[in-house]
Amino acid sequence: MKHMTPALILLLAAGTVQGQWTTDLMMNTPVRTVTTGETAAHMVADGPDGSTYTCWFENGSGSYQLRMQRVDVDGINLWPDTGLVVSALPQNSAIFRYDLQSDRDGNAIVAFQDERTGTLDIVAYKIAPDGEFLWGANGVELPTPGTTGLAPSVAPLENGNTAIAWNTNNSPGQAAAQLVDPNGSVLLAVPITVSASTAVGRPKPVATSDGGFILQYEVSNGGFGLPPSSMYAQRYDATGTAVWADAVQLSSTPIAFFYFPLPVSDGQDGLYLAYNSSNPDNPAFTDVFVQRLRGNGTLWSTNGTRLDNSSTTQKFTAGKGLVWVNDMDGLMIPIQVTDGAQGQSGVAVQRVDTAGIRQLGDAAVVIIPVTTDYTSPVDITATEDGAVIIHSTGGFGQEHYAATRVDLSGSAVWSPAQKDISTADSNKGDGAVTSTRDGQAVVVWQDDRTPNGTYAQNITELTTAVAIHSATSTDLRLEQNPTDNPVLLVGEDLRDATQLDVFDVQGRAVYSSTLPATDRVTLPLSGLNPGVYTLRVTGNGRVRNVRWVK
Repeated sequence: MKHMTPALILLLAAGTVQGQWTTDLMMNTPVRTVTTGETAAHMVADGPDGSTYTCWFENGSGSYQLRMQRVDVDGINLWPDTGLVVSALPQNSAIFRYDLQSDRDGNAIVAFQDERTGTLDIVAYKIAPDGEFLWGANGVELPTPGTTGLAPSVAPLENGNTAIAWNTNNSPGQAAAQLVDPNGSVLLAVPITVSASTAVGRPKPVATSDGGFILQYEVSNGGFGLPPSSMYAQRYDATGTAVWADAVQLSSTPIAFFYFPLPVSDGQDGLYLAYNSSNPDNPAFTDVFVQRLRGNGTLWSTNGTRLDNSSTTQKFTAGKGLVWVNDMDGLMIPIQVTDGAQGQSGVAVQRVDTAGIRQLGDAAVVIIPVTTDYTSPVDITATEDGAVIIHSTGGFGQEHYAATRVDLSGSAVWSPAQKDISTADSNKGDGAVTSTRDGQAVVVWQDDRTPNGTYAQNITELTTAVAIHSATSTDLRLEQNPTDNPVLLVGEDLRDATQLDVFDVQGRAVYSSTLPATDRVTLPLSGLNPGVYTLRVTGNGRVRNVRWVK
């Protein structure tokens, strides 16, 4: 089969699960295996009650079908073992990049492209936890006027709408975006389009708390062949109207044409983004940076934060690129480190606070040294006190998966430091890990063993991370931000929470108080020095953070 799926396609999974998670790491738990045809382009999203949504394309019937599965916390399929057939409508012979996300109500939203109209264009489905097709049996068509669409990405929004963005085949290419309401009605008569004098593509929407979104995308630098691109972003309100007078350039350094950045919400109407670009001290080598775009359109700095100052090694992002631990402890970022020829590989980690300051020094902490074993990071998930890094080791046909848990200093937590995930000798790919929920994270990957397909393994006894306060939640927010006199708006689920703690940018507690049981609290913090603070509310088994700029 001809695969058109880039290396950073996100995740996978799908399934034939007959029972609970296995402890046999040679066997693992089959999610979906086939003896005829293949499964391809698997993706994953967190489902309700600790479950996992997975989707994939399968061609055992002679043509590609999009199928989906929901796997419960014990590793058992909740839908038919062969998967829920989402779409058997005409598909291209190639599989392209697409997206799967879950919304605030626990539904799965998947957007992809098919040829049901005779031309390649975008379609989307919303599937309820019980398998109901909420946007109809054939989903929602999102036509691209006068041209075709490819490679959609999805953002469930705070007001219940969904933003879906994709590439078009205009000359030069443009990015497009459309809004769909909770019932599947298309809201914009004509999609939003982003154009430039050169090709625009790889759009990714990130939800904001006002029902709008930030659209991050790339603009080709032009020239012969496949030139590098520059990263930009524009904010749109809930009606799809641009908020900023001009798009914001996220870095003055370019990225490669084949690299797909994966921006994530910062929980404060902005986004974080890890990306590869050239090493400023050795332009022949690749380096890793993290940038923050705030909700007001400002950046940490022109190029963000460089994660490791070495000029003698190659460095690359992995998986989601980064994870947010909490506002006080910041982000953790896995790094693949190789020698100059990329014949040897190892794993490092860096932590960056929410102000963009490296917390582990000018050199990232080495987790696994660079050796001919060629260990490389696959993905990362946060815990409340650090992260778990999934990594692969081994050559062709002998690849294994393992995990290393690190604390906030980058030190190994487990003894021995590594825990095996899959010891089966095989080729593995598209590996990724879910969020840490209820003390468990799930790793899913494509495997060419017999039978081939998608396999999964759970990692248990983890401390669940404080989940990022996403733009789709209204539990906790500030009435105005920045402000000298903060007013905290408290959602019903936190109304009985009792403790408020305020931390400065260095993580020092500067104020503590008991909160009244009300939905609007004026905080007596006007006497604090100007700066950036984290407000943390604790109670009812919940922890919520909100960033305040004074």
